[in-house]
Amino acid sequence: MLRVLVAGFGGIAGRGIRAILRPPEFLVEECPVDAVTALVAATHPDVLLLETGPYDGFGRDMRSVAVAAGTTVVECSAHRTTLRVHPPTGGCFTRPLSEHALLDSVRAGGRG
Repeated sequence: MLRVLVAGFGGIAGRGIRAILRPPEFLVEECPVDAVTALVAATHPDVLLLETGPYDGFGRDMRSVAVAAGTTVVECSAHRTTLRVHPPTGGCFTRPLSEHALLDSVRAGGRG
């Protein structure tokens, strides 16, 4: 089971994410944005799924903490048509945002 920490999404988006990332393959935990750093450090999830909004200011800090902890970061937003994946090994790649791309990106992050 892949542990996925989801942060920053509203209620509707959160329900949609839970509908896509379902048990038994995924264990999804949601948290407020201000708790991400502490939860990543404490729980070491496989993937951090982060809503970055139209701006990326706060996302950079959380991404750095997560990647340093060995967690893959998948960033997406209702304000973009792409998602960005930051593996803990470094680098970044972008994919068109879709259910399939989200599933593949989270699964790949769990492999590590």
